[in-house]
Amino acid sequence: MVTYTQLQTVDLTGLNAAAGDFEKMVRAWDLSTRIQNEVIGPVQQSGWTGPSSESAATALTQARDQIRAAFEEASAIARTLRDAHDEFVAARKDLQVAVQHATEQGLTVAADGSVHWPPATDPADKHDPDYARTQRETAQAAAQEIGKALDRATEADSAAALALAMDTGNDTKSFNSTPLGSVADAEAKQAAQILGLGSAATDAQLTQLQALLQHHSGDPRFATAFYGGQDPGTFLASYGALAQSGDFAGSPVRAAAVRGIQEGLGLTLATATNSGGQPHLPPDWGERLRRAGSRHIQLGPGADYESSPYGYQILGNVLRYGNYDAAFLKPIAEHVTQLTQENPARWDAVAMKGGAPFQDFWFTGTPDEKGNYHGFNPMGSVLNALGHSPDAATRFFTDPPTTYWPDGSVRSTGGTNTYFTLLTDTGPRSLLRDVSYPLAPNNGKAGPLQVEALGHALEAAATGRAYDDETGPLPPHSKAMADVMQRTVHKFGGDEASALLYDKDKALFGDLQGSLGKMAGAYMGDVQTALAGPSTKLPINGEIARLSEIDAQRLLVTLGHNPEAYAAVAAAQQAYTTAAINDVLLHASDHGDLTAAIGASAQPGGTVAGLLSKGMVDEVFTDGKNHDEEFNSAVRTTRDWAGTIWDATLGSVLETRAPIVGPYANDAVDKIMDGIAESYQVNTDAQTTNKAQAAQNHALAGAQGSVQDAIRDAADRTGLERKYLNDMAPSVEGDIKGAFGAATGTAWQVTHPKKED
Repeated sequence: MVTYTQLQTVDLTGLNAAAGDFEKMVRAWDLSTRIQNEVIGPVQQSGWTGPSSESAATALTQARDQIRAAFEEASAIARTLRDAHDEFVAARKDLQVAVQHATEQGLTVAADGSVHWPPATDPADKHDPDYARTQRETAQAAAQEIGKALDRATEADSAAALALAMDTGNDTKSFNSTPLGSVADAEAKQAAQILGLGSAATDAQLTQLQALLQHHSGDPRFATAFYGGQDPGTFLASYGALAQSGDFAGSPVRAAAVRGIQEGLGLTLATATNSGGQPHLPPDWGERLRRAGSRHIQLGPGADYESSPYGYQILGNVLRYGNYDAAFLKPIAEHVTQLTQENPARWDAVAMKGGAPFQDFWFTGTPDEKGNYHGFNPMGSVLNALGHSPDAATRFFTDPPTTYWPDGSVRSTGGTNTYFTLLTDTGPRSLLRDVSYPLAPNNGKAGPLQVEALGHALEAAATGRAYDDETGPLPPHSKAMADVMQRTVHKFGGDEASALLYDKDKALFGDLQGSLGKMAGAYMGDVQTALAGPSTKLPINGEIARLSEIDAQRLLVTLGHNPEAYAAVAAAQQAYTTAAINDVLLHASDHGDLTAAIGASAQPGGTVAGLLSKGMVDEVFTDGKNHDEEFNSAVRTTRDWAGTIWDATLGSVLETRAPIVGPYANDAVDKIMDGIAESYQVNTDAQTTNKAQAAQNHALAGAQGSVQDAIRDAADRTGLERKYLNDMAPSVEGDIKGAFGAATGTAWQVTHPKKED
């Protein structure tokens, strides 16, 4: 193992020089060309024949092959030395940063790398029983960071030694024509060897595999060498056996390593299959993976084939990690969907046959908070993978489909894409059905985790952002993205909106509401345009989705019942309306009647607030299913989301203008959040007999106040006279009140339509 002193003091100039010399030699290499052009070519063209000529030709060809092998070996050594040097430099930098952080916290790092904390000198510290504990924890954290740097150097040292040994080979008479190539190649081979041990791998080996995958998951060379050196079926069998062993070993270290390996395998697979990376796996590797995915994978000698899990079930939890290239993930998603459509019970049949204890397949599922296992249908895993892969998700729901034979080979291409319809079917042959453990009756309908995964996929497909990305920007909507949104709103804002999302006994898709709230927020411009009418010129982020007014109304009322969705839509509405008003006042010369222009921008926001608050009031005061604190807690966690909507809205209207940046932008987001806290916090403590109406009035007052704040902020920035502002405010307040009141009345009508006689 590389020690602290060695990494601190080692002179890397010699290693750097050796790498440079080999690189220079390889770049200037011309022996292969010269022997072909100056020796072999002239001999072949000379007309020389007979036994001597044949013997000479053989010798010359062997010499040429040795020269080529020498080039390959020299190239591999050059890459290995350069990789080793770069890794040692990076490890030393990590060490220096770790030591600096330790000293900044008042700790001392000894010559051997051990970390010490100072004795208490202040009287208060001497009598504080937590002083030593706190200092010890700080020192332990610092020591861990130093240890990580040393581990990185040790890993590089071992890998370089292995790579150099394999580059030069064991033959003392010939050069190595197939050298390993680099540190990344050496560590990929080492990782594959550990994975290949399956359940026989020790805890220490699994920890090592986890570290290798974690460190190299983003390196195309490592990822391609790791997966390219394994047949997909063999990979699934090895990983399945390894993962299965984590459930029964009784070792917390092993169980934790298996979880880390699962994530590392997913991230590494995404890197290896990224067609934009160099190198990357060839297309046929994905084809072979589909073939293995559709078959049972035997995890041990003598395992019954029919009672063994499918390859796709083993692959499922790996796919939950990573942003995958559409060229790789979309075919898998289509294949799994088609297999499930053919036989929705395919995936739970294995567990029900009794050929092996159900617990043997725990590793293919996902535990809930009660320790029950779900998610054995790989449809959910694939949908979660799409949820992390926006481009693949959009293409999955909109591109003309490719139909596959059961073994994963292509059957036909083209036709109408029906995946959205298939996945949102409420019938007894749902593609989202799921078996759970302990075993429970399966009525063939959608399972909660599978429905949530569908929401993740739809959210990524419509917004262009991974469902769990909390900080990334919202890209402009493409026509395909807007098409996904339009179909989603029509389905879940249609006549059956309440039954699908809310009704206790029928709401098969209630677990979609969190994602639907984010989608409605991301499309706030389209939502408000649908409510206000197409003649209203509101900012749209990209292609317009052309949503139905009544669908948008029903969806907002329904989402108002769900705290998470309520908060997402509320924050988006507030941020969007504020940004739209800022745009009007910052560019007042573009408008004739400024008061009317501001009213037109603010009024749809009042409609959204009214519809949303109606759903919330019904939920808290009429149905009493969710307490006000659940709504308020959700609202308090939406600051980043409000900032994202603010940026996306101003980005869509200021493409050719000077953007709002710097302290003002941050201050604006802070004011937006203050407005949200005022407008959308739910108060059940009102001193009145009609608390529901009081809450509704509070929401109206908050909506009016937040719009006034937006006007004042933009007015101050543009130098608008305060007197003019005071004249404008009552008119805009009236616009908000009218829109809010009309929306609450509309909410009752759209959720309680008159039945025909």
